[in-house]
Amino acid sequence: MIKSIVGQYGQALKKHGGLREALRAYGPVRLVDTVLRTGWEAVGMRILTLLGRRPNRPYGWLEAVLSPTCYYWFRYATVMAELNKLAPSGKVRLIEVASGGNGGMAWALGRRDTGICLVDRSPELLADPRGRGALRVCADACRLPFPDDSFDAAVSLDTVEHLPRSARPIFVEELKRVSKRGVIITCPLASADNLFQAEKSDRGLSAMISERRGVQPGWLQEHLQQGHPTREDLLAALPGAEVHGADNCDAWLRFAKIQQRIFLWVFAGVYYLLFLRKQDAAPPYRQAFLRWQKPMVKPNPATPEGTSAVAISSASAQARPAEVQVTTGQ
Repeated sequence: MIKSIVGQYGQALKKHGGLREALRAYGPVRLVDTVLRTGWEAVGMRILTLLGRRPNRPYGWLEAVLSPTCYYWFRYATVMAELNKLAPSGKVRLIEVASGGNGGMAWALGRRDTGICLVDRSPELLADPRGRGALRVCADACRLPFPDDSFDAAVSLDTVEHLPRSARPIFVEELKRVSKRGVIITCPLASADNLFQAEKSDRGLSAMISERRGVQPGWLQEHLQQGHPTREDLLAALPGAEVHGADNCDAWLRFAKIQQRIFLWVFAGVYYLLFLRKQDAAPPYRQAFLRWQKPMVKPNPATPEGTSAVAISSASAQARPAEVQVTTGQ
């Protein structure tokens, strides 16, 4: 765990050009706050894991203290519920694309009846020891190095909004291609009927940070630069998908403002439980969960006997040139 935390600090300093440049960009107080925040979350998640506390259980007071960034917990809790609808029983092969650090679905599920593959472009993020036992593959999310129908389900959390608009259809098609049963996507969403208002929420947070002369988080800058996905665009890519809303816009913004304040983030989880939880299920929403079930393909009479359609399409997928780094769970 200590090695993982030190690695995260090293990555952050390298990204900002070293300690001197990081101090110049953030100042000593904000830099200390960032170091404390990262360490607190890493140690807290480790303690929760040792206690067997994962998103299959409600977010309670212990979670609020040890993991104040509660929305991360809620994302995986909802995805796990959606996954049970796609694959309710039996051993499940699951791929999480753009899994990032923290062990992703492998940490959240903690189940031995699920074979999990974590895919990300960053070898450093994949090296996070949480989610032991998962296969880790370093690859481009828009060129997945797997044959068609390799997994029962494909999952991606909070990734679409970070991609250029031109890459989003390709990304979604790759998720559909490698999944046998269906796809689950979560992302901040906008919609024509204003049921989803992620852009308004993100701009509100950005304005607050600017007023306080704070540093805009990288993820927030990407959301606003790339443009938020719309429900209409995602339903065009995932026809027939079920869309569920989460994170009331006002509740999320109030929570995010606490979370972004120096040293006050420690109380963000407790603040949510005390004042925001009851409001969180009401629209308008910032976040969406999409579950798309893959249509059953009827056997093709023209397919030669003994040759499956999957095998034929897999050949074209394997022909894709891609440099892939594979590591095993530590």
